[in-house]
Amino acid sequence: MRLPFISTTSHASHPLLEKIIMLAPDRTCISKFFGPEYFLPVEVQLQQNGYDLFECMITGLPVHHQARGDYLEAHFRPLLDATLDMVMALQHVSACTSGTEYVQTYIAVQNLIGAQKAAMAMYCSTHNYEKKSVE
Repeated sequence: MRLPFISTTSHASHPLLEKIIMLAPDRTCISKFFGPEYFLPVEVQLQQNGYDLFECMITGLPVHHQARGDYLEAHFRPLLDATLDMVMALQHVSACTSGTEYVQTYIAVQNLIGAQKAAMAMYCSTHNYEKKSVE
């Protein structure tokens, strides 16, 4: 039997990210599949990983906000699309799966949330962007 997707309310601002979060398995879903003893890093750490990764991808942030937004979107969009593909692929996973796809998708979504937070922090920052954490 395939596990249900448990949707949660999100504070993310990218509209497609909101939909991804609603469709993706969450930590409760992973725990039901593998049991409570299965180790998963906490969401804050997974999001921090995504935040840090996105920061590493960005160099030469434009000063003008329109150009900055376009630049950040161009770097964020491939991550968004890849995660959406993972979420949509779960619809075709058989009930006999090992669950690896669920865990990978959960981690990708948490990383994407962190990347989105980094993108927003960079967009809203002054030209001299200083690296920060997700919290």
